[in-house]
Amino acid sequence: MNDTPPRFGFESRAGQFSYPFLISAMLLAHRYLYPVYPELRTAEFYMTLAGLALYIASRKFLTGPRFATFRPQLRLMEKLIEVYIGVTVIASLIFALIVSIAG
Repeated sequence: MNDTPPRFGFESRAGQFSYPFLISAMLLAHRYLYPVYPELRTAEFYMTLAGLALYIASRKFLTGPRFATFRPQLRLMEKLIEVYIGVTVIASLIFALIVSIAG
């Protein structure tokens, strides 16, 4: 019996090629959307906090045999949250670096 966890799209090589495009899209949001709609920056922050709380709750409390049947769905949700938070943080750091260099 194979006990490896299910693999999803972002773990594949082709899925990893989408990361630069996701980061570029977030950089465009930082450059063009956030100056016009500053409430979107606040919404992004709260969405990231909610995603992090959901991720921690899923990893910490939704374990054991009771949730074994839902494990593939929970893992997919966790992977999506990992990608969202990773792309958001990387794009924010890159944009802050660009702004500090450009002066």
